[in-house]
Amino acid sequence: MNLVLLFIAIAIMLAVIGFLVRPRPAPTYRIEVDDIPKVLAALSAVPKGPASAVFVFAPADGSVDPDDPDDRVNLQFSLEDGRPGFDWVLQSHPNIRDEARFANFARDAGYSPEMEYTNGVRYLRVEEGDLVRLCQDVMTKMYRQAGPVELIVEGFAWKR
Repeated sequence: MNLVLLFIAIAIMLAVIGFLVRPRPAPTYRIEVDDIPKVLAALSAVPKGPASAVFVFAPADGSVDPDDPDDRVNLQFSLEDGRPGFDWVLQSHPNIRDEARFANFARDAGYSPEMEYTNGVRYLRVEEGDLVRLCQDVMTKMYRQAGPVELIVEGFAWKR
């Protein structure tokens, strides 16, 4: 009988440990394009990274399949060495497909995207200029996004 109780106690301990150390999903919110300045301000207030704010959406311009959850545009603000920047991460299908389109759009608007490579991921990064305007313009002018977007935060708290 003591052996059975010992096995039950071990099973309970393992379950508790598994619950405590499992990865937690990043908090996700729905925000409006007008909330983007507040997001960058909250991210920039983090004393030290890593921290990021990822905007995910299926644009209204018809360039993605709205029924495919993996076919979404991903835009990101992140801190690198304490400096905020706008990142065009080359992982999702639309971002890879539209790499040149974004680079041309950004350059035409006066920004200088630079290719970066971190943790096995390539991305175009902009650190100079009005990062909020760039993000909003990519959403509203490049993709004609008018409705809410999904916001995923890591490394800071988001409060509307």
